[in-house]
Amino acid sequence: MNSFSSVTPQIKNQDNSEVLVNVIVKQGSDGRIIAIVPGLPELQVEASDRKTALSQIQQRLETHLAGAEIVSLPIKLPFVEPKNPWLEMAGVFKDDPQFQQMLEAIESYRHELDRDIEDDFPQE
Repeated sequence: MNSFSSVTPQIKNQDNSEVLVNVIVKQGSDGRIIAIVPGLPELQVEASDRKTALSQIQQRLETHLAGAEIVSLPIKLPFVEPKNPWLEMAGVFKDDPQFQQMLEAIESYRHELDRDIEDDFPQE
C-alpha cells in the first residue's frame, strides 16, 4: 500500500511540490498518542496529544525526505489466465456410485417442494 499520494502534478525541478502522506494515529496503552507512517516503521513518534504527535511526525518526514524524490513507476504485471472455479469441480463425482442416487434425491425433493408450493398457493 502506498503511503504517499500526489497533491499537485509532478513536474521536474518543482521546488514546492507537496504530497499527502497517510499516517496512522492511535492511542497507546499509557494514554500517549502514537503516530506511524505505514511502510516507514522508522518514522514513529509518541507525544502527549494528537496535535503534537502529528507535528512531530510531519517534521520527521520532511527531514527524512529532504533531498529525496518520490517517483511512481508503472510496472507490467504478468498475464495470468483467469481460472473458472466451476471447471475445477467439473466431473469430480463421475465415478461415484452414489452420484445417481444423489441426483434422484435432489429431483424428488424438488418435486416435493413444487407440490408444497401448489398446496399453499393454489392457482385459480
